[in-house]
Amino acid sequence: MALSEADTKQQRTEIEHSLTREQCYLCIMRKNEQPPKQLRTPDELRIDHHHYLLDLERRGILFGAGPFRDGNGWAEGHGVGMIVIRAKDREEAQATAFQEPFTKAGWHVMEVVPWMRNEGSVNIQIRFA
Repeated sequence: MALSEADTKQQRTEIEHSLTREQCYLCIMRKNEQPPKQLRTPDELRIDHHHYLLDLERRGILFGAGPFRDGNGWAEGHGVGMIVIRAKDREEAQATAFQEPFTKAGWHVMEVVPWMRNEGSVNIQIRFA
């Protein structure tokens, strides 16, 4: 049974109102092919990177992060990794993304892409450490 145009519009409106709708941003990191000379080693930057992500997580900004790789190695053509953050607008997302230590040091180039999370679930985990 086909729905009328009015019924279709009403159902679409009901669905849209039921969605979570959380504004997030995909921060895609790619290698800078000509990085500037560095005063810090990659291992030092990696430590700073992990501390940076932990801080974002503690403040409720980090949705998820990780490299583009699996058991077979790096996923060629996608960059080195991605950070998904919550932000009120693109400017806030860029300010957060460009503070990532590898990006700030010029080793990575960061692309910030808006992403509206509509569906999916979020699990809560409490840590006492």
